Amino acid sequence: MFKRIVMCVLVLVYPQFGLASGKYLSPLPSPSIEVLNLQSKKCNTSCLRGFLEKGQVFSFIANVDKDNQNEAIIAELNTLLSALEISEIPYFLGTQKPFFNIALMFPRKSVGRYSSTTTNVILSYLLSQKGHFNFEIFDSKTESLEDMQAILQAIYTKGYRQVIAIVTQEGANAINMLQPNMLVFIPTVHKMQLEREISTPNVIFGGISYLEQIQKLSALNPNVSATSFYDDSLIGRQMQAYTQEVNSNLIYTQSFNIKQNPNFPKEIKGLKSTLRATRIFLNTPVTNSSIILSQITYNDIRPKAIYSTQINYNPSLLSITQERDRANMYIANSIMPLQSLLVENAKLLSADLEYNWINYTTAFAIEYFYTKSVPSAKRYFKEKIKEQQVQYNVEILQPTNTRFAPLK
Repeated sequence: MFKRIVMCVLVLVYPQFGLASGKYLSPLPSPSIEVLNLQSKKCNTSCLRGFLEKGQVFSFIANVDKDNQNEAIIAELNTLLSALEISEIPYFLGTQKPFFNIALMFPRKSVGRYSSTTTNVILSYLLSQKGHFNFEIFDSKTESLEDMQAILQAIYTKGYRQVIAIVTQEGANAINMLQPNMLVFIPTVHKMQLEREISTPNVIFGGISYLEQIQKLSALNPNVSATSFYDDSLIGRQMQAYTQEVNSNLIYTQSFNIKQNPNFPKEIKGLKSTLRATRIFLNTPVTNSSIILSQITYNDIRPKAIYSTQINYNPSLLSITQERDRANMYIANSIMPLQSLLVENAKLLSADLEYNWINYTTAFAIEYFYTKSVPSAKRYFKEKIKEQQVQYNVEILQPTNTRFAPLK
């Protein structure tokens, strides 16, 4: 089963807003840069190379046309357009913008809560680019090898050659085994989470690295003994394994879920001497983390520091815990600030690009595909891809009274 969304945006009626001040939106369009060619003399490939050697980048950009461009020239051109944020040049003004095609695939039963938000992320991004596009959604139902193969074949038969796949590790492993004959971007899984080596060059992974986040947190006080609480889910167990791998002085671990540990308020009293003055890793989601934090405060347990990964980079942590619960807490984050235009457009469709990392990586995926088809398109992301994996920065934040503040 699949749902089809076809949008040919000839005259865009979706408003593009720029932030004026505070929370009020301005009707003024955001500025853009255009390069015009005022010369009548033709410029060949050698001529273009000459402009580059002399540092005359705008002359180079203005003189690229259909007769003098090749793969190397276009690569140089795309780099300059991205760096200088140039939106229009004669080469593209003289041709019709390509019709962009993209397929979104997900197993609704497995990732149902992400199906609507990732759809809205893609729509908000495409609408912000003002181009013509065809966007179709495919539901694979499950992540079995058979269902993955069937849906990828259906997508290929429909003529799509670019796919964003919102799947769990099961689906990512299946896609890797199938070696698809089209480009598939998986924003939800890091390549380290695969069961075997990548077997195809046609799959790109966009998941964040919990290992890199835990490594950076662990480097803050490496000589202090560590303890940890983790969620007994696949991701929780993976984070726990990374914590154990990086911290050889891990002296205590406990799986925690309030439904499975109803006597935790009594149990933690007996852990007071164990947890005191240690580095406590919370590899647990926000609700369970808030319970652990409150009990640490209530029982006057004073750890050296409390660490957590992307899993607790969530504004709800600030509202369901007290500021004293979060004292000496440090959170690793890989979501970098984006231009307000894209963020606000996504909010209009109820998609969060500031705290939801799957939305963030999905937006990166659609930009990756879109800018391959439309090289002059505005770019919002700075992350790069290395060996089929998106490379993210890791920053350490402290949850203060009202926000997550960078570590000084």
